[in-house]
Amino acid sequence: MSQLDNQPNTESSTSGKAPAGIQQNVNTHFDATVAYWDEVYRGEELQGVIYQQRQTAVLRCIDEAQLAPDAHVLEIGCGAGHLTRELGLRKLMVNAVDASPAMVDITGKRMESESLEEKVTVAIADVHALPFASGTFDLVVAVGVLPWLHSPAAAVVEIARVLGDRGQVVLTADSAARLSSFTDPRAMLALTPLRRVYHAVQEEPGNAVSYLHSPRRINAMLRAAGLEPAARSTVGFGPLTLLGRPILGERAAIRVNGRLQRLADRHVPALRWTGWHYVVRAVRAQPA
Repeated sequence: MSQLDNQPNTESSTSGKAPAGIQQNVNTHFDATVAYWDEVYRGEELQGVIYQQRQTAVLRCIDEAQLAPDAHVLEIGCGAGHLTRELGLRKLMVNAVDASPAMVDITGKRMESESLEEKVTVAIADVHALPFASGTFDLVVAVGVLPWLHSPAAAVVEIARVLGDRGQVVLTADSAARLSSFTDPRAMLALTPLRRVYHAVQEEPGNAVSYLHSPRRINAMLRAAGLEPAARSTVGFGPLTLLGRPILGERAAIRVNGRLQRLADRHVPALRWTGWHYVVRAVRAQPA
């Protein structure tokens, strides 16, 4: 099952399960789907196109951070290592971590194949309790991580802890304001007071469920951790569905996604904040 098929439309980020159980479900999910996450960044279907757009937007934010050579970077949720490779090729000193052992294994092998072992260290770690001293990193990157966390606000505080005084953060969230949340009646259900019922149906025992957050909520998490958004965008328009079924064929959906993305990039008000993924670069908030 792909990530796009496995998301309830809800701002909630906790459940009745203990955090350890939730985290284990997520780790098991990613261990089992490592091949999908490796292949999707090379795919030519809509999901692959959207994830590639997201990575391009993230790399743009990283380049805008204007890091010095050999700056220390923490990548949380390295996944299959595609972004990790790009960070290593930029001559940055990278600590890449993931809670999934299978993801850590495939990223480590990718770094070996790219001869990037001197630039990149790969290890298992939980974003809620990072094994690094405070103020260690010049940049922290967390792509596709927040949707899968049982305590995203606490994780953002932990990210801020390991960030240096002049450090920056680049992270993404799956947006509750995405266009498809307003075009499909089934998706809209989870934006109503019935979202708790919807959520309970989705959260069967053993399932890993990802969550949507509004850009406003993510900004609030960042500010509560002492960080201020400096650059923001949304990417990805699709799949557009009706009762869970795609409205458009694959080629048409890719064309529509491209057209809507161009309008969003031009800051058209109705589309600017309705992409699937919210991408934000944040800096330390300056004292008043």
